[in-house]
Amino acid sequence: MKKELLIFLSMILFSQVGNAQQRKDDVLSWVDPFIGTGGHGHTFPGATTPFGMIQLSPDQNTKSGDWDWCSGYHYSSKTIMGFSHNHLSGTGWADLGDILVMPTVGKIKMLPGSEEKPETGYRSTFSHDRETASPGYYSVMLDSYGIKAELTASPRVGFHKYTFPKSEEANVIIDPTNKIFGNIYHTLVSIEGNNKIKGYCYSNGWGGKRFAYFVMEFSKPFKSYGTYSEGKIKENEKIALAKDAKAFVRFSTQENESIEVKVSLSPVSTEGAQENFDAEAKNVDFAKAKETAQNTWRDLISRFQVTGGTDDQRKIFYTGVYHTFIAPNLYMDTNGDYVAAQENMNTKWFTNYSTYSYWDGFRATHPLLTIMDQKHTKEFANSLISRYTDRKDHMPIWELCGYDNFCMLGYHSVSVIWDAISKGVPGIDQEKAFAAMKDASLTDKMSSSDGGGGLNDYIKLGYTPSENGASVSATLEYAYDDWCIQQLAEKLGKKEEAEVYKKRSMSFLNTFNKENNHFWPRQKNGEFLPDFPLNDWKKLQPHWVSGNIWAYDFFVPHQIDEMMNLYGGKKGFEEKLDKTFTEELKMIGEQHVDISGFIGSLGFGDEPGHHVPYLYNYAGAPYKTQNMVKFIRDNMYAAKPDGIVNNEDCGQMSAWYIFSSLGFYPVTPGKPVYAIGAPQFPKVSLKLENGKTFTVIADKISDKNIYVQKMFLNGKEFKSWEINHSDIMNGGELKFVMGSKPVK
Repeated sequence: MKKELLIFLSMILFSQVGNAQQRKDDVLSWVDPFIGTGGHGHTFPGATTPFGMIQLSPDQNTKSGDWDWCSGYHYSSKTIMGFSHNHLSGTGWADLGDILVMPTVGKIKMLPGSEEKPETGYRSTFSHDRETASPGYYSVMLDSYGIKAELTASPRVGFHKYTFPKSEEANVIIDPTNKIFGNIYHTLVSIEGNNKIKGYCYSNGWGGKRFAYFVMEFSKPFKSYGTYSEGKIKENEKIALAKDAKAFVRFSTQENESIEVKVSLSPVSTEGAQENFDAEAKNVDFAKAKETAQNTWRDLISRFQVTGGTDDQRKIFYTGVYHTFIAPNLYMDTNGDYVAAQENMNTKWFTNYSTYSYWDGFRATHPLLTIMDQKHTKEFANSLISRYTDRKDHMPIWELCGYDNFCMLGYHSVSVIWDAISKGVPGIDQEKAFAAMKDASLTDKMSSSDGGGGLNDYIKLGYTPSENGASVSATLEYAYDDWCIQQLAEKLGKKEEAEVYKKRSMSFLNTFNKENNHFWPRQKNGEFLPDFPLNDWKKLQPHWVSGNIWAYDFFVPHQIDEMMNLYGGKKGFEEKLDKTFTEELKMIGEQHVDISGFIGSLGFGDEPGHHVPYLYNYAGAPYKTQNMVKFIRDNMYAAKPDGIVNNEDCGQMSAWYIFSSLGFYPVTPGKPVYAIGAPQFPKVSLKLENGKTFTVIADKISDKNIYVQKMFLNGKEFKSWEINHSDIMNGGELKFVMGSKPVK
């Protein structure tokens, strides 16, 4: 008997060890969607698919004053008010939160209640101990009701699974009035049959005036139902149209009985939502949807194969991959209907995407996708171009739900498009691209967030005058974007236009003040503003985006040699970098919330400075780049909820970490080369779409061996501090030999 018991216990132990190993071998086990949900990361933990329309996730606070709830969720909260179907990933402002669903038990309550007194509404308490998340799946125990909620998604459909206790009062609340920082005009709910609800929400917010149509189907017939409007519950009513129209349904449930809910969305029509439902949810249950979503993520994330490193490093890296592939987002029905600039459109020649945070993402997110996902890169470029060719509008500054909210500065759509073209991404009409890019460079748009603009003055004077907001940042960003246009003009043989944009691309020279060694605000009369103290945020913020003069002193990515000359050549440039990274700020006044992650004077949490650590390469001191890159990896990222130093910004913070772990970075998007840094892992293999594999080896790497001694590309010694995009796409091996001493 003892022998049999020993064998039995051994089998259990073996099974547990085997299951643990299997979990560790699954690349999804290295992804933690809770990273970034604390601090100011602004990420969400819920279920989505790569670049999908649906981001099904819990909402906790949705009032515009609660800035850290831009994604609807923050790790500090103790309650959940329901699960809505779309969210922004890591942005500094918010909208969405469409069509909230909340299961409850007991008396029907149609208002969410407060965080402080959740019992006054349908809100529930919860504990992180009974909350889990992985790519394509989220679950939590709603403690107030004893209900286990599980979520998964397809590109256009959210799948819910609610496991109830035994009850004659098992409810599901449908609240289309939920909105993250937005305003509701009116909502419609229509209960059809005994297991289906249709409707829409019409709202206004960061994504403009828009409709969110939905079709919702339950796995079990309702026992009873009703609507809510004008502040009143209406039992057995089937339709409500009002500013506050909602619905509820009720079931009888056995102990641990599960009810599944499937919800499809459309930006255009209820018919579109139904077609989306039929295409992605018909005859698909929760288990199948979850399996498909997780397999999709597994296949995608497995394109990055990491060997070695610490558990935390691998978790940060793979979570970064996950975050990088969340946005831009699909914004199109299966029938080709979509919305652009608040007009309903239809097309068959491209798949439409929106959520373009490319003031951030042009720097590293989109360049990473030109390596790892050219299929979607083509669709993103064509979506942007179509705003000009199809919609007869202009390419956006920051687009959400097809609406340009004018956030930030520049016309970085041209960077995203030119970077793709420069790297040979197929399927982009270059003549159409040039027409759209040229139009963007002639359309003066006022920034909604930083008061910028001044493009007409920039074209006339050669700089954006200080009478316009954020004038220094605007001039520098316009000049870089103009360089992108110049490159495509030259490629297409448009010599006259190339000359025009070449001249415009040098406009950064017109805003450099030799007297104080800064890019400096210059007035319309041609005179620079008198010097003012740089230790006062209030003095800085009118002239630079987020007040970050120290990052913009280095934002000339397209003319690095010319920029170095302004600072006295390589030696002076290196000294300028040294001072920036070592001189601590002693500021007064209110600090802009986006300036964070300070290394000396540079706020790494604000994206304009992301390329700066790599500039030491061009000053002849690459070992300083290697040291700084490691410092940032180790100190600005962590495998915990507040592990991102500031807004994740639709993948940009993550893409920086991914590139900087591989050992190279796109200092100049639009140039098919990458600056060499320092790898983090002994080995990383990139499985490319063309079937080839590019592998980075870091020989002898350790906590002390952080400096590059030698490099070998495909077995031959490699002596450049830039690697070509083609070298990566052709497959092969880049080998770093690492050591403890800088190579000067």
